Amino acid sequence: MKKRVHFTDQVVRFRDCMPAADREKFLRLVDRIAAEPEGPRHHLAYRSDTVTRADWEDRVMVHYVVTSFFVVVIEAGIYDASRGFNEV
Repeated sequence: MKKRVHFTDQVVRFRDCMPAADREKFLRLVDRIAAEPEGPRHHLAYRSDTVTRADWEDRVMVHYVVTSFFVVVIEAGIYDASRGFNEV
């Protein structure tokens, strides 16, 4: 079952100023996470925390929290030093 996705204000601001190609990668990654947030491809972000997870694809990274009904994206980043984007 696909869960609803919420974004923190920081992630929304970052998403809105991303280059178009990176925004498409980000939204594709978020769609995949929403479809299966606790799937085998997604990783726990911290050993002692079972709800905060992380996933990445093609230099776009997302940290998110899984609740009963929602996926809350709490952090996003683009890791491409050649373009000057490192982390938000």
